[in-house]
Amino acid sequence: MANYLVGAFIGIMIATIVGISVTIPVVQDAIDNSSLTGTSATLAGYIPLLLVVVLIVAVVGLVSVR
Repeated sequence: MANYLVGAFIGIMIATIVGISVTIPVVQDAIDNSSLTGTSATLAGYIPLLLVVVLIVAVVGLVSVR
């Protein structure tokens, strides 16, 4: 059981670091530098939010899997 908790904690930390400090700023910068307008800009603006939701689901999945 202890090995599982250590592995889950390491997985959570890696997912959090990669997701928050690398992926989201890069995607946000690409969206900001694009020339999207109207509906396309609105939909592209939701991409970082969806990445955060996926990150949360991944963390919950790592914690709840036994």
